[in-house]
Amino acid sequence: MTSVANQDETHMTTPELIASHNYIPETHHIWTEDGYCLSVHRVLPEKPYEHSHDFNENENILNDNIIKHSSYDITHNINKRVPILIHHGLLSSSADWVLLGPGKALAYLLCDDNYDVWLGNARGNAYSRKHKQYTTRDREFWNFSWHEIGYYDLPATIDYILEHTGHTELYYMGYSQGTTAFYVMISEKPEYNRKIKGMVSLAPVAFLSNQRSPLLKLVVHFYGLLEWGSSYCNLHQWFPRNKLQAQALGTLIRNAPDRFTKGFCVCWFSLIAGFGSDQLDKSMLPLILGHFPAGASAKQIIHYSQSILSGAFRKFDYGPTENLKIYGSTQPPKYDLEKIKVPVAMFYSDHDFLTDPADVKKLTDRLPNVIGTWKISYPKFNHVDYLWGRDVKSLIYNPIIAVLKKLK
Repeated sequence: MTSVANQDETHMTTPELIASHNYIPETHHIWTEDGYCLSVHRVLPEKPYEHSHDFNENENILNDNIIKHSSYDITHNINKRVPILIHHGLLSSSADWVLLGPGKALAYLLCDDNYDVWLGNARGNAYSRKHKQYTTRDREFWNFSWHEIGYYDLPATIDYILEHTGHTELYYMGYSQGTTAFYVMISEKPEYNRKIKGMVSLAPVAFLSNQRSPLLKLVVHFYGLLEWGSSYCNLHQWFPRNKLQAQALGTLIRNAPDRFTKGFCVCWFSLIAGFGSDQLDKSMLPLILGHFPAGASAKQIIHYSQSILSGAFRKFDYGPTENLKIYGSTQPPKYDLEKIKVPVAMFYSDHDFLTDPADVKKLTDRLPNVIGTWKISYPKFNHVDYLWGRDVKSLIYNPIIAVLKKLK
């Protein structure tokens, strides 16, 4: 039954997945100051009635902002719940937080624990590909890195959620790039300190000089080629979500010999995240590859490459001449982490190739209000295990919920 369910869910959108798991989805369309339209997905408590799993994201749009379903806001007193915004990592989407299904996925565990759960989608991914002026075929659409995600996307999303719910504060949880964008936001807009009740950093990424990913080391080695391809070959988008590609990969994984498929896919993830973990369930691979990767700009990856090479957490480096025009100095400015006054809880692992413990310590030493750091007990826990590890609920999700209770 699990295999059939995974096949059926491979091509569902995040709202369709939420509905199929017997929770209530909302889709909110949020416009940023610089013209991008972000689709943010909200997870509401389980439906108290029989319902159809057929869900059309384009139905019942109210004022082009929110998709509604009956009067459950009143029934469940949803606005009495404290909102929590969860943000995905590079090349990912809101689907990350629901793929494991009820009783396991982080979005559902938090919803069951009485939080008002909102799942962000960064500009350029599968759910946020609209702009007031440009299309995804335009170079200008892709002229952003994680700086803009932190500077524009997160503030717009946070302001919308607080206005919509009537709350003055929310919790924020970021994974990987979701943490990077948060550190950018507060460093650049410290007034948002007062809007965040507490922040949970999963696999925090700010400093990357000690990262051990073989794939990233290769990317950094060809850093100049990346910049050239982006500038002169119109390669501004990386790994967009492709349904045909996902279907082909899913069919291959289901029908090819187990040793081949498991070895290939686990090796691919391990090149990025870390070798040796047995947390990735092979039966989940068709479902995961139906939603990941979800797209990103080349500039996001180039910006991370710059962070690895410089060893600093700083703005995008355009070269001395352009830097002087943009920043007033030949070097890009560093983000001022001292401005982040929000209580921050850090979760990391020794075997995560992207977030080396030395880089995590460098970050925690610069943040003024770290309430605790939690090292994941499983020694081989890697970067993707935060999302799809078979024991992720006991290893990290339950501890996260315990930490959130301390932040109340």
